[in-house]
Amino acid sequence: MELYARPVTIFDEEIVNDFAREHYAVQDSIQAGDCSLILGKTYNDYENFYDWLKDVEKLDQEEDLKKGQVGCTTYLVLTKEEDYLIALLDIRHSLKFPHGEVYGHIGIDIRPTERKKGHYKEILKLSLELVKEYEIEKIVIACEYSNIPSKKGIEHIFGKEYQTIPVEGTYYLVFEKNIREKE
Repeated sequence: MELYARPVTIFDEEIVNDFAREHYAVQDSIQAGDCSLILGKTYNDYENFYDWLKDVEKLDQEEDLKKGQVGCTTYLVLTKEEDYLIALLDIRHSLKFPHGEVYGHIGIDIRPTERKKGHYKEILKLSLELVKEYEIEKIVIACEYSNIPSKKGIEHIFGKEYQTIPVEGTYYLVFEKNIREKE
């Protein structure tokens, strides 16, 4: 199954709400990919799609950023065949936000029914291409130490070298990769 990514738009209410409903059905919430790390609240905390989209668009355009916020773009990761939403993906434009050097540039949330199907590695590859659009030389990505599927996916793309850093009562495995080839 081939995937592609595109920024979220005003026309995506139905597919994003469907994605959220699937999370609610399994008593899960969207954990990343919705700019929640920068906004300080998740998609679930918004009254509706349009209020969330308005805040996400401001982050994407880096408009009216509050203290501790950085630019962040939310992408939909979809199947090429059916335009089925597989995941939400954040690209944070810099690490100048609280604990940014640990949380990193990338946030991914895969819909519950699509987990453990190998999508994570493919989404990471897409992320590396998307990050090149921003002035980022060294990309940072992390996962909680207990998130073994994410750790394995990240290691596949970033290698096995990481730092273990404590933040907010847990430990994060922090990986780095230079994405600009020096000539």
